[in-house]
Amino acid sequence: MTAVIPATDGFGRTQMFRTRSDEGFGLVEVVIAMMLLAIIAVALLPFLARGISQSSTQSVTATATRELNSLIEEARTAQTCAKVNAIRAIADPYFEGTNREFSIEAPTAGGRNPTCTPKTAVQVSLDAVHDSSILVRVDAIIYVKQ
Repeated sequence: MTAVIPATDGFGRTQMFRTRSDEGFGLVEVVIAMMLLAIIAVALLPFLARGISQSSTQSVTATATRELNSLIEEARTAQTCAKVNAIRAIADPYFEGTNREFSIEAPTAGGRNPTCTPKTAVQVSLDAVHDSSILVRVDAIIYVKQ
């Protein structure tokens, strides 16, 4: 806001002077605003880091789920004991898009993955494992013709 102040000069003439009391932002206000924004940004960094970490974990889990479902569908299509046993014996590691490795295991504990016999429904259980923890477990029953 500009204020108009009347003043007289040395010759008795009245002149109008303008003051700049409230025009624009000063350097102090700009520095304080920048400091407040920096404090808010630092407070939000842990949430951003946690979100990135969870996104990466979910990406690996989604890739592992897709791979396991693909293997189960291959066995359902083939309908042979040879294919079911081949899927259970996979030992190669898989890599997700960010080069995080996971492996596929066919656990036998607790009666899972019994012997395959032709002309029966066979239970197939597969686990995707990363760093000794199970990311995804897929259980399916596949009818085997031969």
